[in-house]
Amino acid sequence: MTIVNRNEFADLVGKSAKWVGEWIKDGMPTEGGGGRGNPVMIDTVKAIDWLINREVVKQVGDDEDDERKPKAGTKDGEELLTAIAKRRKAVVEADKAEESVIDLEDAGQLLYAISTLFGNELNGLGARLATEVAPINDPAQCKNKIDGECRRVRAATADRLRGFVSEYRAQRSRHGGREAAEECSGVGDE
Repeated sequence: MTIVNRNEFADLVGKSAKWVGEWIKDGMPTEGGGGRGNPVMIDTVKAIDWLINREVVKQVGDDEDDERKPKAGTKDGEELLTAIAKRRKAVVEADKAEESVIDLEDAGQLLYAISTLFGNELNGLGARLATEVAPINDPAQCKNKIDGECRRVRAATADRLRGFVSEYRAQRSRHGGREAAEECSGVGDE
């Protein structure tokens, strides 16, 4: 434990005596003094502990009701509130981004499932339409029948895609991030 005056403490921490005076106004512990001919004395251990605690509170916040905690309306208090607000905003933005991200492996499984469904539907197109289209002599009517069946195939594919996305989101929200992604990764495996 070393007791020093304000100027000596300023030299010790590499700041000006005015800077140390601001810390004293903010509550840094001192030992007696102040006033004419009676210098402020600073216990270096207590003062450095106070500076460390103050910086920790500024960086990470402190939920406890503590006299060392920066008060609202003070510079340190406002900096703390700003840091907390920025941290909360970053968490909210990260959560939103996480909701809209699909794992690359899951995207591959989704594309595989959709292409398999689409391919299977297209493979059966000829067999399903042959008997209906064969007796029609008008090319426009044949095209209309084929187009109608193609629309049905596209709608079935789109429905499967919507179902996969809903299922994927539900599993991620229920189990959280990676666990749900691992559960969905089996889609399309045959």
